[in-house]
Amino acid sequence: MNELLIPLTIVGMVLAIVAIAYFAIKAHKAQVAAWAEFAQRHGMEARGLHVEGSYEGYPLTVETQSRGSGKNRYTVAVLHLSLQNSLPDEFSLEREGFGDKILRFFGKEDAQLGDTDFDKYFDLKNLSPTAAAVLRHTGVQKHLYELAHHYMNFHIRGGWLQAERRRVPSTAEELEDFTGPALMLAHTLEEASKRSNHWTAG
Repeated sequence: MNELLIPLTIVGMVLAIVAIAYFAIKAHKAQVAAWAEFAQRHGMEARGLHVEGSYEGYPLTVETQSRGSGKNRYTVAVLHLSLQNSLPDEFSLEREGFGDKILRFFGKEDAQLGDTDFDKYFDLKNLSPTAAAVLRHTGVQKHLYELAHHYMNFHIRGGWLQAERRRVPSTAEELEDFTGPALMLAHTLEEASKRSNHWTAG
């Protein structure tokens, strides 16, 4: 009886490994198909888990990247969205971290917009009068707070928004949800920039 148990156990383990591999491959194919569907909806190109093109007039790339190392290594979904010159290239914004709070404690302040809540929440660099005028719009601030809650990490640098989420989208609808808040911010920034330029010109 024991002589039969060992071969049966080995066969069972092999079948389990094959089953896991089969369902993993099937899930990956479904995920790739979903990314292709999302790209097709918006007239963009998809190559595996990589989508690139113009998203409602804004250059966009969505891809996966690795974070961490060893046993702590994991995959995230990352988007790069052009903000179409709504903010100066030298300006940058990200959520304020613990290190920024320590620097403030020792008297090293980052750029300040003049809005107490906003300045506590976001770390600003190279804040010009042009960028400040855009950021003071209520709609812009509303969408920036939404991004801070929607994405694991995000920042604006060099005229581009980069945002990431730890869970990689598996359906076209999840990709819509992933990119939606970023697109809303881009639209709002563009409108705020036009209004600010109009007031300046006037």
